[in-house]
Amino acid sequence: MVLGLVCSHRVTAQVWEDFSDGDLSHNPAWFGDTNDFRINSNNQLQLYTDHADSSAVWFPYALPDSDTLTWEAWIKLGFSPSAQNYAVLYFCTADQNLWSATHRLVALVGAPGFSTHPIDIVLNENHLHLPYRPRLSTNTLRMKLEMVRHEALYIWLDTLGRTDSTDYVLMGTLPADDELPHNAYFGIYNRYTVSRAKNFFFDDIGINRTHSVPPPPPPQAPLFPGDLLVNEVLFNPEPGGADYVELYNNTDSSILLNRIRLAKMAGDSIAQLHPIADTGLFPPRQMLVVTTDAHYVSSHYTVRHPNKLVEVGSMPSYNDDAGSVVICSDSGIVMDRFDYNEKMHSRLLRTKEGVALERRSLSAPTQDSSNWYSAASTAGYGTPTYTNSQSREFLFVDDDFTIATTLFSPDGDGYNDLLDITYSLSDCSLTCNIDIYDAQGRMVRRLSRGMLLGCEGVISWDGTDQQGRRCQRGNYLIVAEAYNANGVRQSWRRRVSLVTN
Repeated sequence: MVLGLVCSHRVTAQVWEDFSDGDLSHNPAWFGDTNDFRINSNNQLQLYTDHADSSAVWFPYALPDSDTLTWEAWIKLGFSPSAQNYAVLYFCTADQNLWSATHRLVALVGAPGFSTHPIDIVLNENHLHLPYRPRLSTNTLRMKLEMVRHEALYIWLDTLGRTDSTDYVLMGTLPADDELPHNAYFGIYNRYTVSRAKNFFFDDIGINRTHSVPPPPPPQAPLFPGDLLVNEVLFNPEPGGADYVELYNNTDSSILLNRIRLAKMAGDSIAQLHPIADTGLFPPRQMLVVTTDAHYVSSHYTVRHPNKLVEVGSMPSYNDDAGSVVICSDSGIVMDRFDYNEKMHSRLLRTKEGVALERRSLSAPTQDSSNWYSAASTAGYGTPTYTNSQSREFLFVDDDFTIATTLFSPDGDGYNDLLDITYSLSDCSLTCNIDIYDAQGRMVRRLSRGMLLGCEGVISWDGTDQQGRRCQRGNYLIVAEAYNANGVRQSWRRRVSLVTN
């Protein structure tokens, strides 16, 4: 990487670089490793070399005196970032030697050593760790980033990443900083291997003085019970360790983290609310782990997604034998409650210290004790930030299907002539196959095939086989297999006896 002196000429603060002029020598004039870049046919700045190295380009500009200032850029990495392949955008630095700049506003895209997140914002020494993973499509990271300084620094991200898209989401804020230099530099630094040396793209770089107040955060729908679920709990850590609670966003929308609380209960009343974070989003259908000691959790368990691990200053204390984990909204709406007990753990455990309780199914009730089990030893007794080792998606609980009696006599006397299979389901969209097998394992009757069950109903067997003949007395097995639109299947079995006079 070449770091040379630049002339003192600086462009004005109103900068818009879309590379449509096909020239890096003016409007603005770029310096540094310009030979490692080209302007491609899409009018984008593209890294274009045949070797593994690092390359940096930059231009000087004058930071204006303005109440509100906006920086923006479009970024595309044609791969998933790694420790060997990442980009750093210096929106405002005091030094053309980018890495050594002290006063700076920086966006790190997959850069190691700064953050484990795909994107991290640094304002001088303040980091905004975004608990959000931008959409990766076919191993490509594409985004539009906009930062607006107005009393605070607002960070907006458009993860669709189309040059014509304005689908921005507020990712967080940082305190405004008056130490940014008046004589500043905008710079791009790339680190790359040979295979990625032509897969960095940049466009629509803007530095603009504006007097408009940044738009408010995106509107948030009201939070209701069931929007967030308790998914895993470590309530009895090893000596010197820390509890953790894993949450699951059970909605199709992102939820602002500053709306989520862990609640301390006094009986059935909320005694105290503990915030999760001041900024950031909880993406839909994702997990988030909350603890007071992220280092302990990371060093004692496998944390596959560190960006989903949030350290808080305080959280409710959870007793080692029994207690309650409660998730609330900022307005006190209880979204989920899990009353745990150490007896829910496997009886085969030699010690329960350091073993998390895992939820087996997100669709089964939280308070169903059979829906919880000890994390597997093969998973290190805990799976914070990723799929539970004991996970099993339940479509129904065992008691959702019932029969009144295991003995029936289809002899026409009006007493137990039919075997009624009654069901009542929370998921009304299930499809079901029901078959009857004799003691030799032969299917004798198919009661249903691909039948939409609905919420509740009764399916009857009159004791006849597939040809309409009366079955012989003996033992029979009823097998009901339900499945949903995602292909998840679950079986229910009961043995019954057919008796005749």
